[in-house]
Amino acid sequence: MKFNLITVSTRSTNILSTLRTKTGLTPNISARFAICMSLKDRSVPNPDEFNKGGSKLEPDVLFGKHEQIYLALMLNRLKADRLDPELYLNEMTRAHLNRGVIALLPRINDLSNFYELVKEERHDGD
Repeated sequence: MKFNLITVSTRSTNILSTLRTKTGLTPNISARFAICMSLKDRSVPNPDEFNKGGSKLEPDVLFGKHEQIYLALMLNRLKADRLDPELYLNEMTRAHLNRGVIALLPRINDLSNFYELVKEERHDGD
């Protein structure tokens, strides 16, 4: 099982561009963080809430050398949500990415905010 090309929403494309300006991080790095933020939310995102008018992200660029880790995370989440990975892997990855990007925007003003979020996550896991 593999990821396909993922097309994010117009809004998410704009937010990723804004985050790049604020932090200097490339959109793929912010998108990885966004997916993880969305996966932490126990509710199931609705893919229909996000248009497909934005950037197209190749899996090897989006995930880099960590693609297998993200695949495992997504497969685990799909199982928890009782969704067939064969049918929903790419659509739900797209939904999680979009939802996570929207959740990131109000929390990130500069690169130090990512550091603070990571510290919070580590503390929450204790």
